[in-house]
Amino acid sequence: MPEQILPGAYITVRDEGLITAGPVVSGNIGIVGTASKGPVEQVQILGSFAEAREMFGDSDPWTGGDDHELTLIRALEFIYNNGGRTVYAVRAASNAAKSAAYQTRNGTTLLTKLQARTPGTWGNDVKIAIANADQDSAVSETLPGNATSLRRSHVVASSPLNSIRVRQTSTGATLTYAIVYDTAVSNTLPQVSVNTTTGALTFTTLAGFAPVAADTILAVYQVPAANGRKVELTYGTAKETYTVADASHLAEQVNRRSGLVFTAAADESSFLNSLPDNTIGPQLFGTGLDGHAAGANGETATAQDYRDALALLENELVNIVVLAGQSASDSGMVSVLVGHVNTTAEIRRERIAVIGSNGTDDLSVIAGHSLNSERVIFAAPGIRTAPQVTLPGAYTAAAVAGLLSSLPVQSSPTNKPLNIPGVSTAFSSSQLEKLVLQRVLAVEKRDGFRVVKGITTSTNSAWHQITTRRIVDYAIYGVRSACNPYIGKLNNDRVRGALKATIDAFLTRMVDNEALVGYKLDVTATRAQQIAGECIVTMTIQPTFSIDFIVVTMYLG
Repeated sequence: MPEQILPGAYITVRDEGLITAGPVVSGNIGIVGTASKGPVEQVQILGSFAEAREMFGDSDPWTGGDDHELTLIRALEFIYNNGGRTVYAVRAASNAAKSAAYQTRNGTTLLTKLQARTPGTWGNDVKIAIANADQDSAVSETLPGNATSLRRSHVVASSPLNSIRVRQTSTGATLTYAIVYDTAVSNTLPQVSVNTTTGALTFTTLAGFAPVAADTILAVYQVPAANGRKVELTYGTAKETYTVADASHLAEQVNRRSGLVFTAAADESSFLNSLPDNTIGPQLFGTGLDGHAAGANGETATAQDYRDALALLENELVNIVVLAGQSASDSGMVSVLVGHVNTTAEIRRERIAVIGSNGTDDLSVIAGHSLNSERVIFAAPGIRTAPQVTLPGAYTAAAVAGLLSSLPVQSSPTNKPLNIPGVSTAFSSSQLEKLVLQRVLAVEKRDGFRVVKGITTSTNSAWHQITTRRIVDYAIYGVRSACNPYIGKLNNDRVRGALKATIDAFLTRMVDNEALVGYKLDVTATRAQQIAGECIVTMTIQPTFSIDFIVVTMYLG
């Protein structure tokens, strides 16, 4: 507060009483899998299955699960069919992933090599057609101030220059020159002479207009249609058209505008002065001939590839995580998944994971799993999508993840229907009982297809129900959100009281929403803790438990 010299009211406004807990998400899904399209090892936020297909392409034919079929789109379809909303997806791929490519040429001279924007077989279906241009094009080039000739001498020989300008480094001014062709310049006018055969430049020596090495020369050409090419790229319903003056111009345009292809950076001198050969009809990128390399998906992604992709999700706001198409029978994938949820719990990004059985319906194999974690759910059996097509329980896990994301944290998936076409086997009551006793989230055929009991794989009964883990994680996120704005504020009774009120308001909402049946809360700090900058929040929360059994006693009178 400033020193009070003049009479008046001096007011200090403290905002602690207005602080509330921020919004807490509970249904965001993180998923890693293989695909035929899309960037590798980059997090993509998806809001619908249509967005997912646009980003990652379609799935390939299912041939039994032994041919490294693509996993991501299959899993995403089950997630969205069961209520999934926001998904953080990462495409994993092996080192074999490759972008399809098309090598443009002028006779035997190699020009711009166009590559599909992302690796995968999708790029094999990109088509290119090169024909004579049907309209003029504009192209420019930037040269150092001491340049003695234009690089595009082939263009200026038959195309008028729109302008030649020089940006002066010393003054910041941009000067425009009158252009004369094949004649000497006047040294009393700001002129530049251009040799139409060699592209040689001669600038006026007029004081203030003669460029120096530190300046920048910009030359702009207007290229007649007769001296250009039209390049059309098509993929499905997408179509891109470029009118270009030479191969370098094509590289420049696709790197700036194309959503389908790019070209690696290269020495423009290898592109200049050449137009790509015309093609006879559209040609495919992925022919594998004459430098037209075929794309590859990298579908044989290893556990390490999945680990690297999962690491990208560690700091995202994800509540449920799935390894698309990966089952609990793969110890490497299980290790990756369990390690991920343990790591994220340590870095304040708590989440749960769902994994499924492999392609077997053998009861003893499914029940014999070794998973034991309150943060891991094991789903079985598999999904039957057609009379001869059965997907492993790994895709049941995706459907369960979608269901969980659609439910409030206090709502159990027990007895909730799954939107799946069928199950690989319909277990009997005694078989379902064995699975539940072995901590398997089993799906039964009853009035559709339903979750028998919403349980984790934990042997600790305190964490048996999925809702307990989700409620506690939700409370952790909410209390952390309530506490964070107080970091750096005064450690006194007034501020600690405001902090308690903020946390109390959040926990009261959880009680009102029936996620908690009650709680106890205290916010304290001893003098030593105040000196150390510590504030202690002590809570006892009582989560709501779902009804798993209804015992009915009937008296007949």
